[in-house]
Amino acid sequence: MPRRKEFSSMFIQGFLVLAACTFIELGAGTFLKTMEDALRAVGGLAIMTLPLLDLRGNINGAFASRLGSALHLGVIPARLKMTRELKVNVVSSLVLTLMASATIGIMAWATGVLTGVEVDILRLLIISMVAGMLSGVILAFLTIGVAVYSYLRGIDPDNIAAPLMATVGDFITVFCIYIVVLIVG
Repeated sequence: MPRRKEFSSMFIQGFLVLAACTFIELGAGTFLKTMEDALRAVGGLAIMTLPLLDLRGNINGAFASRLGSALHLGVIPARLKMTRELKVNVVSSLVLTLMASATIGIMAWATGVLTGVEVDILRLLIISMVAGMLSGVILAFLTIGVAVYSYLRGIDPDNIAAPLMATVGDFITVFCIYIVVLIVG
């Protein structure tokens, strides 16, 4: 009987978080649609947006999974305190974000050049790297909060944090791209 209860609990946790993720993704898509003029105004931005969204989901999903494992193993204490292990994970995800964002900016520029789209490499790099880092910092702290909170509530962070942060990452990244485009112009 306990196994059945465990399965039911995991199923309910997974179902609820995935249902929430569906609505968050709809919101992110709707917000992306409102950015249509900004995407057209900056050559190559449309090429770069989807890889940036994918980047955030991949990095934060993996970060959330690492935190869930570290919480279960006791490597990271279940409190909101920046331990050495947690700092290493946060810095690692931000360094990876910076490197991948720069690569995405360069690849968007190269794709634009190859397809005849007028692109400004400096603008693309600034937008990519600033939006990537801004969303990375926001999401790193949100990921820590969600993982620790769910763990303390007796909910498996692996069921909640990874899918939720990958999805929330899309919404926050779209917002950060939009803000940076408005500032950079």
